[in-house]
Amino acid sequence: MAGHRKESVAEVLISGVIGIVVFLIVLAILNILAGAYIQAPIFLQIVEFLNANLGLLILISALFLIGDLFGALPLPLSLPGPVFFASGAVLLVTFLVRLFLLIGEITGVGVFSVLEGALSIPVYLFVFVVALIAGYIGLIADRA
Repeated sequence: MAGHRKESVAEVLISGVIGIVVFLIVLAILNILAGAYIQAPIFLQIVEFLNANLGLLILISALFLIGDLFGALPLPLSLPGPVFFASGAVLLVTFLVRLFLLIGEITGVGVFSVLEGALSIPVYLFVFVVALIAGYIGLIADRA
């Protein structure tokens, strides 16, 4: 690809860590606002949701960061990258399902409850397989 510059491992690492730190700072500010200044129930519910899913969000960021780090390496060493991207994609879908359930709870719409339960395992498996295949196709196409 003309004009595509490959980032170094250090650039990828610094960028990923800065993103995580910025998110944590924003979440800390939201927690301060929620405790002292803003008492709106929906705002408090959203901040509580983010706090409850903080570990998941950091794990998603870490998996994508590791995938990016592998992607910055030459071809034989970059092969594990799509596995981390696919794992991150599954966890991202897990977070999005939880977010949709929260939206359904706030709005009173029960249609999002279909996303959890027996349907979730095939969806997660499908997301993993599609993300893995797309990752390896992208890896091979980028190197060709």
